[in-house]
Amino acid sequence: MISGLYTAASGLIAQTEQQDVISNNLANVNTNGYKKDRALYITFPEVFLHRVQDEKAVIPGAGLRDLMVPIGTVGKGVQLRVDGIKPSITEEGSFNNTENKLDFAVKGNGMFVVNTPNGIRYTRDGSFSLDSDGRLVTKNGHAVLGQSGEIIINGSEVHVDEGGRIFVDNAEMDTFRVALFDNATPLRKEGDNLFYTLDGQQLAEDIDVEETTVLQGFVESSNVNPVREMVEMITAFRAYEASQKAITAQDQTLDKAVNEVGRTSI
Repeated sequence: MISGLYTAASGLIAQTEQQDVISNNLANVNTNGYKKDRALYITFPEVFLHRVQDEKAVIPGAGLRDLMVPIGTVGKGVQLRVDGIKPSITEEGSFNNTENKLDFAVKGNGMFVVNTPNGIRYTRDGSFSLDSDGRLVTKNGHAVLGQSGEIIINGSEVHVDEGGRIFVDNAEMDTFRVALFDNATPLRKEGDNLFYTLDGQQLAEDIDVEETTVLQGFVESSNVNPVREMVEMITAFRAYEASQKAITAQDQTLDKAVNEVGRTSI
């Protein structure tokens, strides 16, 4: 009976997290290059049932531990996975023509590479500008990287072809570094529309113009569908209400068990 309370409580926590994720998606509907997040859940970590007073052993680096021979598993609701909030990086947004020669978008499987105080980061937001030193930078002032390092533009006419080659006043100056992502290299969000890889992994950077192209004068919009997000928000809220009612029902049952069951009439 008590386990029912824990199961329902885990549902409340899960749906609260789901609503937070959806709210963040809706808040970034108009953010260039934003990739919506998904909350991924698993059933509550399987709880091993072990024999009482089982044998113990010294585990190197861990000290004295139970050998813990399992005799079965039991589920207790749901919880957010360790990698539970996952960006949908493979789903493109629409490409909007801005006619700004310093706006860029990557069409296909790729991201721009930028240099930040925390190291190399990746972004799909190609709304760039020039700083006082002529460097191509993001909205937050992070330098955009080319094959030769930070991209410096000293000239009036800028042209970028589909392969990412940068021409300034008709002279080739550099080529965008475009990182190619795949499911084997998971990405995490850092903020400021930036992504990073786990364990310092580096993404491959070999553009195939048949699959990945750089568009000049375009920016990629968010891939959030506000109507779908609102439907998911309503679904999460109803599931939250259901968990609340389950807790109320469990509480009423416990109240009867404590105060009424076994009571003798006078």
